[in-house]
Amino acid sequence: MTAALLSRSVILLLLSAPAWGEQDSAGKNLAEYARGVFADLNGDTKAARQHFEAALQKDADSFPVARKTAGLQRKDGDLSAAARTLRSYAEAQPGHLASQLYYADFLEDYAARDTVAQRAAMELLTGAARRFPHHHEVYTRLIHLHENLGQRDKSLALFRTQLEAGDAGPEHWMALPPLAQTLLPGDSPELREALEHITEKTVETGVQIAMAARRASDYYRKTGRLMEAIGVLQKHVALQPDSLGLRTRLGLLQLYAKQEDAALKTLQETLQIDPDQALAHKALSQFYERSGNPEKSLHHRAEVLRIAGGAPDDFLQLADQFLELEKPHQARLMLEKARFDHPEDPALAARLAIATLRDGNTAAASRLFRQAEALAKGSGHPSIRNILDPNFQIEFAGALRQTGDLAGAENRLRSAIRGIPPEQPRKSARALRELARLWIDQNKNLAPAASLLKRAEALEPENPENKRLLERTREKRP
Repeated sequence: MTAALLSRSVILLLLSAPAWGEQDSAGKNLAEYARGVFADLNGDTKAARQHFEAALQKDADSFPVARKTAGLQRKDGDLSAAARTLRSYAEAQPGHLASQLYYADFLEDYAARDTVAQRAAMELLTGAARRFPHHHEVYTRLIHLHENLGQRDKSLALFRTQLEAGDAGPEHWMALPPLAQTLLPGDSPELREALEHITEKTVETGVQIAMAARRASDYYRKTGRLMEAIGVLQKHVALQPDSLGLRTRLGLLQLYAKQEDAALKTLQETLQIDPDQALAHKALSQFYERSGNPEKSLHHRAEVLRIAGGAPDDFLQLADQFLELEKPHQARLMLEKARFDHPEDPALAARLAIATLRDGNTAAASRLFRQAEALAKGSGHPSIRNILDPNFQIEFAGALRQTGDLAGAENRLRSAIRGIPPEQPRKSARALRELARLWIDQNKNLAPAASLLKRAEALEPENPENKRLLERTREKRP
């Protein structure tokens, strides 16, 4: 990025100060700062450093200027100058916590193994700990520094002091569990007591914070107290009704605890607030599947795919289940989403054509069948025969028959009959019936139609459509 890329309004703001002789000290410093900004944008690190150093001399109380100056000094390869700039500001502003932490991090990042730097960081953080007792950003850094220096006794002493904090906020307690697990022996009574105390305080001070509630709930769940885990999340969602991730998690824990009515209520409330919560849909789908309610399970599975998408096979499997339940409209809507996500997949195109036909839109289905066939043939897909299988041909024939292309429908059915293997008698019977029906509707080939129906009856004797169509052939014969 260069100065030329800055908006015109920003340039005018920075450079619209009075003539140099007329500027007051603040105006001169703003102009110095502006020159540093432009030099930095143009990649002139040395010039930018000089301008920011000059600006800092005139405005020594500005931490953003001090931080930028140190950054340019470091970028210019002058670590000692950067350290002096940050140290000077931190010493001059002992009550400015951000500058103390920034300087401590600088020492850790750029001089971690330097004895002088370690001593400086220790003095800095020790002083900050006195001025900002129980501040998590101070004591965590100080404990890590003690650990790096091999001072476990001092780390433990400081950690135990933090456990005794009387009026600390949730950030204090949320910072302690990793330290406890580092400093205390695993599975020791002291570790268990510390984590218990920390969790209680976290709930007491910060249950309204999603991360705090999640951590506390997880702690109770992992220690075998499922009801306490549920209770924490209930308190949280009562305070934060729009915390949908934890509301969903509450529903999952209620399901695990066999509180099915409460779980359904929780998950359904989640979806009333936001219907696009995929995890809530997934949980309800699994529940209804286990409960023997396939229609509701399919609905929620379809919602998961609508929200999160999925692989073509995920859509195909669900579409087939909708079609088996005679719900072509739901299958069509889902497959339209699938086609949007996977426009080059011929199997999805073929299944969408079938669902559209069964949903009653014959004209659109006829067009979709042709598009699917062309896509499959042009795709070089290794399973093209499985995609344009006899079932596809039978359905395609149905669309052609309804749009008046009877010859095309007959050709499709003949092709389907030839392609059905012997081990699929029910499919063969269906194709034979459809061809017979086509002839009967046209009042032609009645004797061959009857012969086809007798073959279909032999293949699928329990289907009542065989007898009904045979009766029609007898009625139509002269």
